[in-house]
Amino acid sequence: MVGGTLGSKNPVHPNDHVNMSQSTNDTFPTAINIAAVESVVHQLLPNLQRLRDGLHAKAEAFSQTLLNWAEPICRTQRHSV
Repeated sequence: MVGGTLGSKNPVHPNDHVNMSQSTNDTFPTAINIAAVESVVHQLLPNLQRLRDGLHAKAEAFSQTLLNWAEPICRTQRHSV
């Protein structure tokens, strides 16, 4: 290998030696799996966390509103609402 000329396929051929036993049928599913994991980690999970935080904030806001409605009122205030 050290004594070969640059660019020649002798003694190491790119398909016969370097990628031996690998075909595009092996690499495409792996690439798709890696892309799917990257998409889930960098896009789906942050958006789900943002959705969870937003829903939690809305739940807190609605619970405060419901507590205000639950305050006891006198008979005259009941009819004015």
